[in-house]
Formats: sequence, structure tokens, C-alpha cells
Amino acid sequence: MKNVGLKFSALLIPYYAMWAIGPGFFVVILEQKGVAANETAIFTCLISLTAAFVQPLMGFLCDKTGKAKTILSVCSVLTVLAYTWLYFLNGTVQLVFCSILIGATINAMYGFSEGWLSKLDCEKLGVNFGAVRSIGSLAYAVTAGVYGQLFDAFGAVSLPIAMAVSTVVLIPIAMLCPNPRVSEKQKDEGNFAVIFRELLKNRRFVLMVICYALAVLPTGAATSYYAIHIRQLGGTAGDVGMALFILAGVEFLTMPFYKKLEKKFGAEKLLIVAFFMYGVKNLAIGLSGNVTFALLASVTQAGCFSLSLPGVQSYVDQITPREYAATAQLVSNTCGQIVSQIVGLAICGVLTTFIPAGAALAWLSIFAFAGCAIFAVGLKKLGKTNI
Repeated sequence: MKNVGLKFSALLIPYYAMWAIGPGFFVVILEQKGVAANETAIFTCLISLTAAFVQPLMGFLCDKTGKAKTILSVCSVLTVLAYTWLYFLNGTVQLVFCSILIGATINAMYGFSEGWLSKLDCEKLGVNFGAVRSIGSLAYAVTAGVYGQLFDAFGAVSLPIAMAVSTVVLIPIAMLCPNPRVSEKQKDEGNFAVIFRELLKNRRFVLMVICYALAVLPTGAATSYYAIHIRQLGGTAGDVGMALFILAGVEFLTMPFYKKLEKKFGAEKLLIVAFFMYGVKNLAIGLSGNVTFALLASVTQAGCFSLSLPGVQSYVDQITPREYAATAQLVSNTCGQIVSQIVGLAICGVLTTFIPAGAALAWLSIFAFAGCAIFAVGLKKLGKTNI
């Protein structure tokens, strides 16, 4: 288990480079194929819906088999095939099945590194998850900034090529990372339904997931509509890449300090702040009247995502048993991010038929403020109880 932090830091470089290239420019490719903004929302919802079913099962497989590196490697290869298909496809039916494949691979992979590290036990290994994850943000930032320019220069054909290069780098590094150990009892006993029921009995876990979903819902919509908003303001694919660069760059600069903040304030207080700032983020982006202000609004990422990602990871570890750490992490990610993204995209898709994308994003901030309020009140009612 030596140098686990360094190995995972290296792994997250190609891992998040793939995220910057694929999901980051999925909307741009559909736009070039003549797909309307409201139709794009349908396909991104389909991707998220598929991931919502597959992602918890990935966590369960990690807990049950311990073969984390194999799961990640297979999904990476299938992701390359999915985006190659996206480039060549023609017609709605093909796009539907391609979206399902993307949802079952790279989108379902999101959060897998958190589950993997939680299964290994970050605290026991002395691994600062925020610092490790910030390397992924840096990789995302640099890749998004550079790839935005490459996309403008070479077009959509560059996407499957760039994804393939990232995968070729990722798999050997994944093989160097340790698989989590699984006891014979874990192999022989338990199934996903049993574990899921146990999680539903945990009131703190359920409260956090519900409020996390509400808080992230506006940003879930912004996953696609931030790019559309920038394009409606007259921006280019390069500007979209710069927006992603700023978002991830801010994460890199601030996420390593999360652990110090948690020691001082506690995970629950930091999550309250993060949920509130998700609303501020969408307001700032949605109300921006030009590309420059839309890009500058990205710095609000420091107050929401930079606190919520390591915060949720740490909080889930604190309130759930180690035996199903990966499952708990991916269930929280599925319900808190993917499901909320589906709902957010659906609502935003309806709103954008009447108002611009920016205005729709601003209105959705209401959900984040509601999630913040419910979480604060819910924690007060739960008091000092463990569940």
C-alpha cells in the first residue's frame, strides 16, 4: 500500500482528462450535428438515467470482488468505443443507443475513484483525499483549456483520438494501484438489495443525499446548459474549454485545504456552506450578460464543489460501515449528483423553450438554497444521534 496517494494522483490525471474531453464536449458535438438544445437535454438525461442504474452496481462489485482496477479499465476501453461511435453515428436511434453506452461507461465511472479510495480507507493510509482529488481537477482544467483549442482546430474527429490516448495512459497506471481487500465473509454474504436497505435506514445518510441532490440539481443542469449559455452569449468551443478550465483550476487550488477546514469546522457545517454556494454559483452564471462574466462566475466553484466533493466523501465514510464503503459512496453520488442532474436537465429543457439558458440556470438556484435550509434544519433535529 506504499505511496497510495501518489499512485491515485497519477491515475486521476488521465481519468479526469477523459472527463474533460468526452462529457465536456458532448453537447458541442450534438450541436454540430444539428441537434436542438431541448433535444440535447433528452439525450443527456438518458445518459444520466443509465448511469444512475449502473453506478451503484459498480460500487457493489468493488465491495464484493475487490477488482477495482479491472472494472475501471474495462469501462475506459468501452468509453473509447462509445465516443468513436458518437463521431460516426447518423440518426436518432443510433444516438439513443450511443447515449446509453456512454451513460453505462464514463458517466457511471464518475465517483468510482472516491469509492475505491474509501474502500482502501483514506484515514488509515494517511491519504488526503482532497489533495489527491485536486490533481484530477488540475488534469481536467489543463485538458479542457488545451482541448478546447484543439477542437476548434481539428473538429470532432479529435475527440475519440484524445479519449483513446487517455485510456492508453490510464490502464497501466490503474494496474499499479492496489485493489481493495475483500474478506471471505463479504464475498459470501450480502447482496446489493440488502446493503441498499441498510443505507435507507441511516437517517443522516438519507438526509444528506436528499439535500445533496437538491443542492447539486442546478449545477446538474449547468453540466450541459453552461456550454449552451456561453454559446448563446456568442462564445466559441474555445470559450467552453476555458470555462471548464477555470472551474477545475479553482478546484485544484482550493480542494487540498478541505481537510484543515474539516478539522476546524466539521463536515456538516462545510456541507451547509457548500449547498448554499451551489445556489450562488448558478445565479452568478445565469445572470452573466457576456462571455467574460460567465467565465468569471466559475470561481464560485471554490465555495461549492471544492467543499462538497471531499465533504460528502468524508461524511459518508464517517456515518456508514467500512464493509460497503464503495457502495455507499457510489449510491450517494448517484442519488446526489446523477439523479439530480436528470431532474435538473429535464426542468431546464422545459424552461429553455420559453426563456434563455442563462435565465433558466438562475431560476434553478432555488433548489440549492432549499437543500441548504433542509439540511441545516434536519441536522438540528437529528442532534447528536449517529443515525
